[in-house]
Order: sequence, then C-alpha cells, then structure tokens
Amino acid sequence: MNAVKSPTEDGCLDELEREHEIRNLRETVEALRDALEKQKAGTSGEVAEAVAEAHTEIRDLKSTISEMRMEIERRKAAGEEAVQNVLAKAAEDGRQLQSSVQALRDQLERVKARHEDEAQLMRRVHRDETAELEKTIQRIRGELEACRGQK
Repeated sequence: MNAVKSPTEDGCLDELEREHEIRNLRETVEALRDALEKQKAGTSGEVAEAVAEAHTEIRDLKSTISEMRMEIERRKAAGEEAVQNVLAKAAEDGRQLQSSVQALRDQLERVKARHEDEAQLMRRVHRDETAELEKTIQRIRGELEACRGQK
C-alpha cells in the first residue's frame, strides 16, 4: 500500500521534523550551557582556591620575612652590645694599665730617690772617713817627725 501524501501532510511532517530538530538543538544548547556553567564554576573554584593558596603563601612568606628581620635585628643588637662590651673592657684595661704604670713610675722614683739619698750618705761618710784618715795621717806624721826630731 502506497499511501499518497498530500501537500499539507508533507508540510506538517516537515514542520514536525523542524520542531523536533529545533527542540534537539535547544536541548543541546541547554546542555552545552550547563556544561559551560559547570566548567566556569569549576574554573572559578580552582581560581579561587589558587588565589587563596597564593594569599596563604604570601602571608606565610611575609611572616617568615618578618621573623628573619627580627632575628637579624636581634643579632645586630647582640653584636653591637658585644662590641660595646669589648670596647668598654679595653678602655677599663687601658685605665688599669695606665694606673699600674703610674704606680710603678712613682715607686721607681721613690726607690731612685732613696738610692740617691743613700749614695749621698755613702759619699759623705766616705768623705768624712777620708778626712778623718787624712787628719790621722797628718797627726801620725807630725808625731813621727817629732819623734825623729827628738832623736
């Protein structure tokens, strides 16, 4: 049986096919839009997660840098304090050495003066003894000459 189609039937069938094709295309577009939205949401989530991780890493790095700066400042201050302590000790040692040198100079001057006094005393005693001996020699000569003159 061959059915003969009327031109209206052909037009209706074509119309139904087009509507069916349009519906399929709309569903495909809708499915693609949903997929695109899901991809956008996933990408946005990944971007947001990456940004959050970057912010966390930046915060951690800033914290580490801050801690390192504080440690450097602490070490710098400790180094400066150590230098100041060394300089203060060196200055104190210098003052003590100067004081010791002055005390030794004073002691040397006293010893030198005492030795000079002792040397003067010895020269005076020697001079006095020499004068006494010369007087004694003169007296003995005088007595010898007197004894010779009596003989």
